[in-house]
Amino acid sequence: MADKSTTKKEQIMKTAMQLFAVKGSSSTSMQEIAELCGISKGSLYLVFKSKEELERSIYIYCFRMIRDPLQREELEDRGTPREKLRNQIEILLSHVYELREFLQRQFQELAGKGQTEIPEWVRKSNGPLLLWFQNKLELMYGREILPYTGDLCLFAHGMINSCIKLLFSQEVPVPIPRLADALVDWMDILVAGLLAGQPSPLISAAVLDTWTDSYEEGQRQNPLQLIKAMKLLLSDSVEMESGSTEDGLESLGILESEILTPHPRKAIIQGMLANLQGYPVLASELNKLKKVFAPYMQTSCGLH
Repeated sequence: MADKSTTKKEQIMKTAMQLFAVKGSSSTSMQEIAELCGISKGSLYLVFKSKEELERSIYIYCFRMIRDPLQREELEDRGTPREKLRNQIEILLSHVYELREFLQRQFQELAGKGQTEIPEWVRKSNGPLLLWFQNKLELMYGREILPYTGDLCLFAHGMINSCIKLLFSQEVPVPIPRLADALVDWMDILVAGLLAGQPSPLISAAVLDTWTDSYEEGQRQNPLQLIKAMKLLLSDSVEMESGSTEDGLESLGILESEILTPHPRKAIIQGMLANLQGYPVLASELNKLKKVFAPYMQTSCGLH
């Protein structure tokens, strides 16, 4: 059963989103939101201390609304990496389209205010997202495509933005599943051209590093690759009992799932890293993994 306070909080956010979609957040008062929710203004302020807190919570709510199904698709056992990427693109476009009235109004307001600064919680998700994309490229096309990670990131970002604008404009009705198919097909064509021509990457490795500036040199290693290597080390170890090995593999699997989220949870990471301390065969890789997760250990990672 959902927590009552959580249900009330979500109801307020959904109501505010409806008003923001019609009037814009700057033209909507907390009094109007309270009246539409059927509560007093004082009751509203007990849930959200300010309008700024409400707006931030709405952005995070929308972010999670899109992120969670993308993560579930990532963890599915079925399908090839290419099929998963195609499905994730369809999920992304479908949810953005569902939120289109609210998002369009917010984009208009931000542009009118000249606000271009990216929120801190969004910036923190860029590193894990880039690492996820890099891992996806390697799974789909092999290690030889990795030097072009930055170039392909630009391409994917631009094409997805263009598809979203196309959906928002509604001038050219293109089914979302067809857009998802086309985007992955275009990625295949671009990758084939890059691998055949071997041009110098537009985005160098040095520039790519600046995109993950919250990661220090030792932290820029791909955590998914580290976890994969640790799974192999544990599976190949003859010193471990089968039950002990299974416990370690389970801990690694939980860590693997957690790093796929833009905001990995501190308690989960700490618990799983502690579980892995008892495996000497993993000592070297575990130290590297701790460096990767170090930024998340400084403050709480969960968004409430």
